[in-house]
Amino acid sequence: MAKFFDRLQRYWRGLQIRHVLILTVFLMVVGEQYPFSNFPMYSRLDDESDVLFVTDQNDKPLPMHTLFGTGTASQKKVYITELKKICNPKDRDTRDALPEEQREAGGKLMEKLFPRLKREKLALQGDHITGLRLYYKVFTLDDGNIAAGKPVLVAERPL
Repeated sequence: MAKFFDRLQRYWRGLQIRHVLILTVFLMVVGEQYPFSNFPMYSRLDDESDVLFVTDQNDKPLPMHTLFGTGTASQKKVYITELKKICNPKDRDTRDALPEEQREAGGKLMEKLFPRLKREKLALQGDHITGLRLYYKVFTLDDGNIAAGKPVLVAERPL
C-alpha cells in the first residue's frame, strides 16, 4: 500500500496541471459566491442603459459594423470619452451635457469615423443614402417597465 501512495505522490508532483485541478475543485465547491461568480460584472444591473447608432438621412438605421468596421458599443465609448473631455472641466456629469456639448462630442466622433467609411458597403445599402446621422438614446427602467428616451441627434454629415 505504501508503494501505491509513493507512486501516486510522484505522479501528482509530475502532473503539470495540478494547480488548475485544485482551482477547479475549489471553484466547484464555492459555486456562485462573490467574488467567484461566473458573471461578476453583471452582479448588479443599472436602471439605465444607452446606445449609439447610425442612420441614413431619413433616420433608417444602418449597420455600423458593416459600414465602418467597428461596433456601436466601442464607438459609444469613444463618444462618452469625448463628452467627458467637454463636461468634466465644467464639473458636470455627461448625463447633464447640454445639446451643443453632445453635438460637439458627436462631431468629433464623426470626424474619427468618416475616414473609415466603406463606400462599397454603403452602396449595398441603397443609392438613396445622401447623408449619415449619429444618434444617442437612453433607456431607463421605471417600476419594472423599460422607458425609451427620445433619440438625440449628436452628429450629421452629408456624403
